[in-house]
Amino acid sequence: MFISQVTFESVTTNEDTLKKIIKKKTAAAANVAGLLSSECWVSKTPEKIGYTHVIKWESQEHFQAWMRDIHSKEHSAKDEQNGSPITKTACRYELVDIHSL
Repeated sequence: MFISQVTFESVTTNEDTLKKIIKKKTAAAANVAGLLSSECWVSKTPEKIGYTHVIKWESQEHFQAWMRDIHSKEHSAKDEQNGSPITKTACRYELVDIHSL
């Protein structure tokens, strides 16, 4: 199993823009070969908001194929709205058998 995670964060006034970005990312991952699950998590404070898209894949190869074939075509999100930047943080994880450590 392979997990990809991307978080988009900004000031709360950019919440609608963040929602559009995360909806677009979720739609791009729907019905893709190797997709096991897709979830969206939110973190809010009075000043900041972040949406995290967590996708579980059968393998890293499935994730890489998605990145090449679909994800790279839809990199048109704006980096800034309302004068405030939108930050993107990506993480990748591979499943480890704890008994083999």
